[in-house]
Amino acid sequence: MTALASACQLTAAQTFAPTTSEYNWSTTVNQLGMRNIHNQGILGEGVIVAMLDTGLNLANPEFSNNSRILRGYNAVDGSSDIADNLNHGTHTTGILAAPGNGTGMYGVAPEASVLMIKVFNGGTAAASAINRGIDYAAANGARVINLSLGATSPTGDASLRAVAAANNAVMVVAAGNDSASNPNWPSRYAKESWTNGTMIVVGAVDANKRLASFSNKAGDTAQFYLVAPGVNIISSYGTGYAYLTGTSMAAPAVSGAAALITGYWPYLRASQVAAIMLNTADDLGAPGVDAVYGRGMLNVNRALSPIGSYTYRTANGGRTTVSLNTSGVMSTRPSVSTPSAFQGLKTEVFDEYGRNYTSDEGAALSGRSVMTLNSVLGRPDRMLDAAEQVLSSGSRLTRLQSRQTEVQQSLRVSAHNQSGEPWNHVQHADASVVMLRQASGLTFSAGDGGLSGMSLGLMGSSLASRLSGTDSALGNPLLGFAPSHQFAAMAMPLGRHWTGRVAAARSKAYDAAAGDVNLVELSYENGTQALNVSAGQLTEQGMLGGYSKRQLGLNQQTGTNGITVSGAWALNAKWMLTGAVSRTHTGAPSASGMLMAGTDVRADGYGIGLVRQDNWRADDRLSFTLNAPLRARSGTLTYSVVTGVNEATGDPVYGTHTVNLSPTAREWTAETRYVTRLSASTSVSAVAALRVHPDHDGSAPSQLAMGVRFNQAF
Repeated sequence: MTALASACQLTAAQTFAPTTSEYNWSTTVNQLGMRNIHNQGILGEGVIVAMLDTGLNLANPEFSNNSRILRGYNAVDGSSDIADNLNHGTHTTGILAAPGNGTGMYGVAPEASVLMIKVFNGGTAAASAINRGIDYAAANGARVINLSLGATSPTGDASLRAVAAANNAVMVVAAGNDSASNPNWPSRYAKESWTNGTMIVVGAVDANKRLASFSNKAGDTAQFYLVAPGVNIISSYGTGYAYLTGTSMAAPAVSGAAALITGYWPYLRASQVAAIMLNTADDLGAPGVDAVYGRGMLNVNRALSPIGSYTYRTANGGRTTVSLNTSGVMSTRPSVSTPSAFQGLKTEVFDEYGRNYTSDEGAALSGRSVMTLNSVLGRPDRMLDAAEQVLSSGSRLTRLQSRQTEVQQSLRVSAHNQSGEPWNHVQHADASVVMLRQASGLTFSAGDGGLSGMSLGLMGSSLASRLSGTDSALGNPLLGFAPSHQFAAMAMPLGRHWTGRVAAARSKAYDAAAGDVNLVELSYENGTQALNVSAGQLTEQGMLGGYSKRQLGLNQQTGTNGITVSGAWALNAKWMLTGAVSRTHTGAPSASGMLMAGTDVRADGYGIGLVRQDNWRADDRLSFTLNAPLRARSGTLTYSVVTGVNEATGDPVYGTHTVNLSPTAREWTAETRYVTRLSASTSVSAVAALRVHPDHDGSAPSQLAMGVRFNQAF
């Protein structure tokens, strides 16, 4: 899978700026590991959380002049007096939503809006006040209702039933502090079917994630029971701060988490929000859901992360679902394009609960290539064992076999290593070519290891020995899309100076993204001049070297037709001039996944070279080449993307994104190469290569590679 963007983005009204001291004082935030969540701007903004409690001290520095503290309600007498004489509500509210203003501590959802509903008259709360408070919370838009209270007998069920039926507010209820095997009421209602999965029971654990001795256990509400920090929790108290302990302190941690989830995905139903927290809890105690810890410890980070699978949606109703556990697919862009072509290709993807996450699909297709010394020195100027046998029929059988073991001593200097770094390595090669040339001129050749270029094009002519060092400029570029192929070819004389050739190259079965190539060639040569026309057809599982996971549509089979015209001219006994030009045409890909449509892709490339032999040693080669690889002249891919969602319904908002495969710059590589044999088993090669506009990117820095290689075969 490609990397997903964070679940939330910073908002324009962002004021969250806690100090280090404030963070260190935030017990619950610390124990839940939430610092990174808040730093991403996931703060619960816009979510109303109703706190049914003892009231709120508005003189506390966390709440004075705090615009997110809504006008409260006194459910005991119907007034707006929410003065907190017991400081219990002030403490729980700080755990939930202390703002992170540089003072004291801050809460789990520091930008949630708090609706304080006072239900206590002294140290007790009547069932009638609780019912009125719940009704008021629901009527005033609360998406989370925190009940840090409890009773030994059923209470408040009438209003709780109405809230559960509406499925708009998560009800979070403290389990109670009686060390009992089952929670108190009203939290024990969570096991009833009428709650519709909208109620969560919360027990308390200490800093070591052990159930507090006073906390009621999960008991018969285990399926709906979470634990959260509830021992020695520092929070607002009176006009200052205090440490308190209890399941009352644990409940607002869960309420805060519910506010964070609801804040970014407001279209979720209450039962979905509750299920997300329950299903992402860290298992504690006995494996699985148990009667002590229930579902386990609240894990806010996991609750905000995608669950189950990603679903890609398109405007035509198409859906592609990818498991979160599916191993990543190596994605590469078509080599005729540039990395910037796919930048900005983003879409919203949806998890099992329909939550949207931003997926940067283009990032995996924006990789850049680097010219390495091995890529320059590792071309077929390597040493080959040659054996030739003359058969009784007059036919000649030639076998070329790459050295199986070769020790290389090199000095490399590149843009990434200007100091020069010597190194040794042993290379094992597996490549060979077998050629049978009959007396009639009919020639058969076959091989593996990607060496078909030694039998095709101008390299199959009588001038091949004089073209060493220019093969990169002369070869048919379609063969580059089948780099480690096996091949077979047949050449037939067509008359004086003319030869026809057919060839087939097949990629290894394990190289699914590579292609298969069929070629038909016509060659002319007269001893000092040679001309070759090579027409080919490439079939690949991908597009021009590009491959992607299925939703981007570049994993389908495509076909490319191409033609390469190459020529060589012996200027004199030492100098040889070469050149080639190629054009390709790839058919438009079919609609697949996010890919709505594509156009034909047309590309071209060229190369020129100059070779001089017998310079300082007999049969040495000095070559100069300028090579411009295939670059798209035209071609587009149009994707259906999800640009956002309707906040009320969660329905996707669709758009399109068009990828223009045609770059504005053209890559070219200038290279100077010298090769000479010191003996039958040793050779020295030196190269200097400059790559300009790498990957057809006009803004990319040039790449330089220089090296000397000594080859000794054993």
